[in-house]
Amino acid sequence: MAPHSEQGQQGKLRFLRGWLMIVAFMALGNTVQCFLDHGFLRERLYTLHDEPVHPLTARLFGVWTLLAAAVRAACAIDINNRTLYVVTLLSFVLAFGHFVSEVFCYTTAALSVGVIIPLVVSGFSLLWMLLAWAHVGIVPDHRKK
Repeated sequence: MAPHSEQGQQGKLRFLRGWLMIVAFMALGNTVQCFLDHGFLRERLYTLHDEPVHPLTARLFGVWTLLAAAVRAACAIDINNRTLYVVTLLSFVLAFGHFVSEVFCYTTAALSVGVIIPLVVSGFSLLWMLLAWAHVGIVPDHRKK
């Protein structure tokens, strides 16, 4: 494969790397909210649940979100690591599945802005990562050892 072709493929991943880092920083903000304001989940996500969200649940959600942020940031840094890429992809599958199940199976969340945004972000990220898979793991000649 020609070097300019490899560089072009890496250029396509540059935008995905930026997106993953933005999503990771957004998740950091949600993590802080989960730890500082336990009512955040009840007010923004689980609006159909009659009881307040337990502080332990809020902290667990915060830790889960922090882990997802760390995985996504690591993938943004090392986008050509196929194992890390797949783990990051799965983090979006889990997030998407979680919010879909809370809306349609458990009926604890309504299709509000607090749920639609994570659905769109995880769905868009999942689709983009699947489309970019063919370009992952291709390292330009100047980085090969």
